Amino acid sequence: MNHIRLENISKIYNASSSQAQAALALLAEGMDSSEVKEKTGYSVGLYDINLAVKAGELHCIMGLSGSGKSTLIRHINRLIDPTSGKIWVDTSINAKPSTMAKIAETETSSSSINILALDDKELQHYRQQTVSMVFQHFGLVPHMTVIQNVAYGLRVRKMGVKERHDVARHWLHEVGLSNLERSYPDELSGGMQQRVGLARALATDNPILLMDEAFSALDPLIRAQLQDQLLALQERLNKTIVFITHDIDEAVKVGQRISILNGGRLVQTGTPSDLRHNPADDYVAQFMSAKT
Repeated sequence: MNHIRLENISKIYNASSSQAQAALALLAEGMDSSEVKEKTGYSVGLYDINLAVKAGELHCIMGLSGSGKSTLIRHINRLIDPTSGKIWVDTSINAKPSTMAKIAETETSSSSINILALDDKELQHYRQQTVSMVFQHFGLVPHMTVIQNVAYGLRVRKMGVKERHDVARHWLHEVGLSNLERSYPDELSGGMQQRVGLARALATDNPILLMDEAFSALDPLIRAQLQDQLLALQERLNKTIVFITHDIDEAVKVGQRISILNGGRLVQTGTPSDLRHNPADDYVAQFMSAKT
């Protein structure tokens, strides 16, 4: 069952509606994003993206710098709104395996919503209850302690101090930072800070986890350790994870399926084996051959 579905999503930056439509028409004729930029002056973030992410799947989005990876993931929590298209999210699905099984048995769900139709209050609720994000550069609040950072999303939900700190301690233990709850972010290494960011995202128990180049700023050994930790946690938690990376080795290691972007277009989606043995074009083949 699909948890997230992007339908004909396009994003043209800094253009009016008529200007964006003119750029989209050029893209539809086969012009690439760099040619559109040169001809119109408008940057193409994404063009006609159709992508489904399955419930409980760890789905990697990858491509070169400027391919549209971060633009895409930021559409899922509406940090960016598209020029055109729809984004469907099934809000009946949560991270509990028992609920996942129940939904799978019924094979139908009427709870998919187009998140682009949400008003401000509904969008706030969606962000608080459905989707969490882990950023590349940690995004921790410097004047808050580690435990306060992890508990922040629960504080926004008006959970009591003791209860939210108990939850935060649990997740700090899960990521191996039980003894650092009173520390401040600037006292921690980069790897430790990212573990705090991961614990914060998990503490809210939202079913969708967005990870935007979450491990790319870390040293290779720490990065590998966090990849292993993420896979171990996912085995138990069964989240729907959208994981952005530019590293094919990382994508193959953690991703059940991989979607490859090029110039704002979705080139191919498949398992690592699909992409390796049946690449859609030379761009995908070059990516897969670059795997060490």
